[in-house]
Amino acid sequence: MLAHCKELMEYQNGFMAIHPRFNKLITALRTAVENGEGMLDKEATSFDDCFDSFRLSLQFWH
Repeated sequence: MLAHCKELMEYQNGFMAIHPRFNKLITALRTAVENGEGMLDKEATSFDDCFDSFRLSLQFWH
């Protein structure tokens, strides 16, 4: 799911926009750290629960 989220965020200069009022989500996206195995390092990421819910909401986007 992390690779899928990254692809949607970076594909052709970004596929979506995030409103600035979602400051926790923006912070989570900026501090997201991959652990080297394609998984999110939840101890190094701020607001990891918010980021997890965002990734789950993207699972039906292709």
